[in-house]
Amino acid sequence: MLKGIRRLFWLGLMLPALALAGLMNVNTATQSELETLPGIGESKALAIIQYRTDHGAFTTVDQLNDVPGIGDATLASLRPLVTVGDGKTAVAGTTGTTGTTGTTGATGATGTTGTPGTTGAAAPAEGCPININAADAAALMNLPGIGETKAAAILQHRTDHGAFASCDALDDVSGIGPSTIAALRDCCKVK
Repeated sequence: MLKGIRRLFWLGLMLPALALAGLMNVNTATQSELETLPGIGESKALAIIQYRTDHGAFTTVDQLNDVPGIGDATLASLRPLVTVGDGKTAVAGTTGTTGTTGTTGATGATGTTGTPGTTGAAAPAEGCPININAADAAALMNLPGIGETKAAAILQHRTDHGAFASCDALDDVSGIGPSTIAALRDCCKVK
């Protein structure tokens, strides 16, 4: 009971501060703004931007759980700090991040957000689907949610254990979970 009272006390102190600071709108936040959130670094910020580019505006905060790399624990820490606002994704005067296969977003009257590069959330390549049993690191990085580190992990797992029987077998690769597999499923093949 004492723990519960302490939590309420701290929550009472934190809520006014959060109200003053305002909630971050994940539909309009820039990469650098997203990186200020707990548990969100460069790759997760880019994954959030890529997700909203590919799927449109977030309609609920819980939809962040669909972003590759964001799980239940991260979502729980974000939930009291973010909002989806009015569902608009344009941010006046912002540009996207350039990457190996990414493009820079255009600025203008509406200020659209650019497409992130291969730092973890590149858009599928024209060569989609990609055979994960034959692809090199560069090709693997064209899979949604797969950056340099995850591509290297896939190659190492393939070297150590042989060919993948299915795209779902990527779950055995360190750093790849159900959210990442769901994001790349449409662009993945094994034969």
